[in-house]
Amino acid sequence: LIKSDPRFAGIPVLMHSSLSGTSNQKLGQSVGVDAYVSKFEAQKLSMKLREMLSLAKN
Repeated sequence: LIKSDPRFAGIPVLMHSSLSGTSNQKLGQSVGVDAYVSKFEAQKLSMKLREMLSLAKN
């Protein structure tokens, strides 16, 4: 996992996938993804990116 490396541990990871099922989202969570967005959810993608950028500024 990328987050197990201390150099990258603080970097938020957003997974953008064409797979939208719950099992895919759970898989993303299990590997340390901070947010999982289906490529068909443009508004959710925009919202999550704004949230992550806001957190990065603080």
